[in-house]
Amino acid sequence: MLLMIHNQKGGVGKTTTAANLGAALLRDGHARRVTLVDLDPQMHLTAMLGPVGAAPVLTVKDWLAGHTDAALPVDGEPGLSLVAGTPDLPPTLPDALPTPERGEWRVIDTAPGWSPLVSAMAARADLVLCPTEPDFLGLSGVNRLLSRLDAAGVARDRVRLLLCRYSPRLALHAEVRARLAERFGGPMLLPVEIRTSVRLAEAPGRGRTIFGHAPRSSGSADHCALARALAQGLPPEQHWHVA
Repeated sequence: MLLMIHNQKGGVGKTTTAANLGAALLRDGHARRVTLVDLDPQMHLTAMLGPVGAAPVLTVKDWLAGHTDAALPVDGEPGLSLVAGTPDLPPTLPDALPTPERGEWRVIDTAPGWSPLVSAMAARADLVLCPTEPDFLGLSGVNRLLSRLDAAGVARDRVRLLLCRYSPRLALHAEVRARLAERFGGPMLLPVEIRTSVRLAEAPGRGRTIFGHAPRSSGSADHCALARALAQGLPPEQHWHVA
């Protein structure tokens, strides 16, 4: 399963979602292995979960060229590995990507904005997950984002919208959700939200996923719910159950 996480707007929670969704897929048995791929030249995912000390010898450029050993284990997260980012990304994808293992999810964290590289990855992805903030700027950006994905050949049934930094106490957030539900409905708009959480904000600075930092927090519960929602929406032949 190749899952790309993208929004043209920065600061909407793409990297947080990538890291914690990857860990959640493993915890609930939806995947045997998850590979996080840092395709953002800002390399925030690498800064969050990458090895401490010397920079990795191999990066996403090597991984795209077929070096599967570029994926390094994430400390404290069995089954989770990371392909480190680089500021020197290729302009587009090679003709073939490394072949996934059985039961493996690949979660691709992309840069904000749009580029030929992002467009090519979107076209290859099984699903494109779009974290969105529950405000009117985020709402107005959804149509532009979907237009870009349409142009890349991404069918709407491969797109999922996820509300992040959501507060059920705020009328504005509920109103934005209602508008998205009216305009797009399911399965495009996921039935879960990632709530605002101090613990989620703290975890990157600790070099951990939310499960390593605060396993009983709302952030861990929300990402487990997200993993279930994505896995349950897959065709039967794409399901994986750990024995």
